[in-house]
Amino acid sequence: MALATSELLWVQSLLTELSVPFSSPTVFCDNLSTIALAHNPVLHARTKHMELDLFFVREKVMQRQLAVLHVPSHLQYADIMTKALPPTQFENLRTKLTLSDSSPS
Repeated sequence: MALATSELLWVQSLLTELSVPFSSPTVFCDNLSTIALAHNPVLHARTKHMELDLFFVREKVMQRQLAVLHVPSHLQYADIMTKALPPTQFENLRTKLTLSDSSPS
């Protein structure tokens, strides 16, 4: 999530330089624990290894430069690029991305 946040901030900076209006971005995540950590200012011993990334994302959420919202796993469009999915879920996500089969038939 920290990588996505830094990329979003870079795009925001670019849009600002180009005088393009934009609204605050939203990051959708299917992991409720990650979302809770992004919103919760309390740090736990089990999350020490994630401190820098966590503080960075949390700071942007608290400054309202970024919103982090939950999306159910079956609607997480990024999964089509990052996971081996069952054929039915793959087809469902593929149609939502408006991709089509380009192989000759």
